[in-house]
Amino acid sequence: RPGRKHGAESTMLSSRVQGAVAQAVRRVAATPVLASRVSARFPTHARWMSGDAKAGAIPTKLTLNLMAPHEAVFVGKQVDQVIVPGADGIFGVLPGHVPTISELKPGVVEVTIAPGEIEKYFVSSGFVFAHADSTCDVCALECVKLDDLDASAVSSGKSQAEGELNSASDEVEKAKAQIAVEVYTAMTEALNTK
Repeated sequence: RPGRKHGAESTMLSSRVQGAVAQAVRRVAATPVLASRVSARFPTHARWMSGDAKAGAIPTKLTLNLMAPHEAVFVGKQVDQVIVPGADGIFGVLPGHVPTISELKPGVVEVTIAPGEIEKYFVSSGFVFAHADSTCDVCALECVKLDDLDASAVSSGKSQAEGELNSASDEVEKAKAQIAVEVYTAMTEALNTK
């Protein structure tokens, strides 16, 4: 019939709707009056909110894959949370996060493995994918443990990139130099907040 979704497209739409409903339920769960209304209308989500749902429950851990072309930093690592520098701003990914794709800007990926156990990595760019199954893929062009960054090398690299930007003669050279300046600036900021 016209206007009806079929097959995989319908399943994908259904998953999106379920994710949106789950997110809305989490928001209202803190309000007792609204929570009681939710449990009457959405019994599956009410079971999830009460913590006794077995099938379809949100996991307590996020499965993280943190990769660069030259190295797989984490593969299938169980973590509590990941904070990433998205192109539209910094955001966190927890288990049960709504499926999301975002471009990464230069900045720090903060991985909370367990309470009090945090690892920080600098990424130059890439993409982050939060999947409906509580898996998060962070694919970066460059990924360096924040503690391994050399402040003097970053400072001299930034000065060199700024010099190249000022002396660039064509648009391609200017674009390359501008990207280098942005990455070195983000590295400097990451080192200053370390």
